[in-house]
Amino acid sequence: MINDIGVAVVGDVLDINTWSNTPWYFYHEGARQGLFNQPWRLDMNKFSTSRKIWNATQMLSGKGKGGYQYSESFLDKAEAMIQPSWFSSTVISMNQVFPRARKVTSSGGQIYYYVDMTLADLFAERSYNVNISETAKRKALEIEKENYERAAGVVSMATWVHTSLKDFYKLPAGKIHAIMPGANLPLETVGVVPDMKDGAGITRNLRLGFIGKDWKRKGLLTLLDARDLLEQKGYKVNVIVIGPSPEELTGRRGVEFTGFIDKRSDHQKFIEVIRGCDVGCLFSESEALGISVLEFLSVGVPVIGYAHQGTLDTLIPGASVRFTLKDGADTIAQRLSSIIDNPPELRSLRERARSAQENVTWKSTINQWAQLLNRRHE
Repeated sequence: MINDIGVAVVGDVLDINTWSNTPWYFYHEGARQGLFNQPWRLDMNKFSTSRKIWNATQMLSGKGKGGYQYSESFLDKAEAMIQPSWFSSTVISMNQVFPRARKVTSSGGQIYYYVDMTLADLFAERSYNVNISETAKRKALEIEKENYERAAGVVSMATWVHTSLKDFYKLPAGKIHAIMPGANLPLETVGVVPDMKDGAGITRNLRLGFIGKDWKRKGLLTLLDARDLLEQKGYKVNVIVIGPSPEELTGRRGVEFTGFIDKRSDHQKFIEVIRGCDVGCLFSESEALGISVLEFLSVGVPVIGYAHQGTLDTLIPGASVRFTLKDGADTIAQRLSSIIDNPPELRSLRERARSAQENVTWKSTINQWAQLLNRRHE
C-alpha cells in the first residue's frame, strides 16, 4: 500500500476555481478517504512575466504565439514550485505534460496521468479552437508521449480516449485504464429526490435541461429545434438553460434562460434547477466527457444525448436515451414524443437514474482509484 500520494494539476489543487472544480473535488474526496495527502499548488500569477517573454521570443523567431503551458520553460518553473521530496512519492497528475514523468521517476517516484483527453485528440478537434503554433503542438506531443511511456499508468476519464492511447501513443493495454469522475456537486445537500407529476408534455410542460457556456458546441440549437417540432405537434415542452442567453436566441419560444449559476456559492439553487427538469440533454459533437450529464444523473434526472466520445460513457444504460451523430432534431423530437406518449417509460428512466446516482459520485471514483493503486502496489 502506498503511503504518500499527491495530486497535481496546472494550477492549485486546493483552489475550487481550478479546471471547473474537478481537481478540488477529486483531491478532497481522496483526502477524506485517507488516500491523498499531498496537494500540489501552483501560483499561476507568477508565470505572467515569463509567459509574455516566452511568447515574444516565439513571435520574433517566427514560431507563432501560444503554447507556453506546454513548453520546457514553463515546466521547469512549475516543477520548481513543488516540494522536492514530493517527486519521490506517487503522483496522480490531471494534466498531460505536468509534471514531466522524467522528473518524478528520476527522483524515485512514480506517476499516473488522469486525463479527460489526450493532446492528440485535443489538437485534432477543431471545435476546441486550440490556437497555438504547430511547433508548440509538436513539442507538447513529444513531452506527452515521453510522459506516458515512463508512467506507471494512464487513466482516462472516458473509454473513447483509449483509441489514441493505443494507436497514436502506442501504449500497451496493461498500462491503460478508465475511471469516470464524479459530478462536481456537494451531494450531501441534495436530499430526497421528489417525485415528478405525470402528464409531462401533455398536461404540463416537459422540462428539458441544458447546461453549458459553449452552447453551440454542446448542441443547444439542435435541442431547441426538436422542441419546436414537438410544439408543432401539440406537445408542451420547455428547455431550461443554465448558462448565458445569446443574442441569437433572444425571443426564442419555449426556452427559459436561468443565467449563470455559480455552483460554488449557490450550489443549492443549481441543484434545485436541474432537479426540477424531467430530462437532461447534451447533443455535443465534440465532448471529452460530459460533466453536465453526470450532474443530472447525480440528482436522479435521466439524460439524453449523442452517444459519442466521452458522453458515451456518461449516458448510463437504462437511465438514458442515446442518439447517434446522424440523428437530427426530427429524430430527437420523434423519440421524445414517444416518451411523452408513454409515461411509464419516463418513470422508468427516472427510477434508473436514481439507481445510478451512487455511480456518478467522487466517492465511487476514489474507490476505483484505491482499488487500482492497491492492485498494482500490494
